[in-house]
Amino acid sequence: MATEKKPFFEALTKTGPSEKMHFSKKDIFTIPNILTYFRILLVPAFIIVYLNSLKAGSLAGHIWAIAIIGLAALTDVIDGIIARKFNQITDLGKIVDPIADKAMEFAMLFCVVIRYPLVWIPLAIFAAKEIISLFFSLWLFRRGKHISGANWAGKLCTVVLYAAMLALLVLPSIPENWVRIIVIITSTFMVLAFVVYMSMYVRLYIELKNEQKELNG
Repeated sequence: MATEKKPFFEALTKTGPSEKMHFSKKDIFTIPNILTYFRILLVPAFIIVYLNSLKAGSLAGHIWAIAIIGLAALTDVIDGIIARKFNQITDLGKIVDPIADKAMEFAMLFCVVIRYPLVWIPLAIFAAKEIISLFFSLWLFRRGKHISGANWAGKLCTVVLYAAMLALLVLPSIPENWVRIIVIITSTFMVLAFVVYMSMYVRLYIELKNEQKELNG
């Protein structure tokens, strides 16, 4: 039996199941979630170490700051593997994991903009994107809807952002033209992720309205 093919853009913006989320006390202490809490604690540690290294001109402090980012990325990979392998994927984890990711991304942008002022552009886009996304997420969540899992555009944007920020953190001095290119690339992928996520929110909004029409007859 032939299956109906979905339009290309619809497939890219597929939201997945939008069932209500469920929480329990035991979810708080799963290994993946504990690793996520640890990753959140690494955010202020990174900011303090990096700013102190800039102030003191310490190469060792700079290396430690980069090592903290690497540790955060490693725990992010490990908690995902454990969650999938041992069936410890929880709705709580679906909330705190993105928070940890976004917190570290913001911290990197915040610290790098001190050294490279032009980075204020992706920082501003990032802040606007996350605030708007948070508003729509909370609005839909209160009505029993949510986006299940990370989207391809969000993952791609994260990879590009980490690569760009690490390049600006690791290299002692980058020509302004290269900084401008990095900023343009990073900003482009951020806007792309925002457009894709907004289309997903719109799809969920339409789905919600259709369900309400069916209930009201």
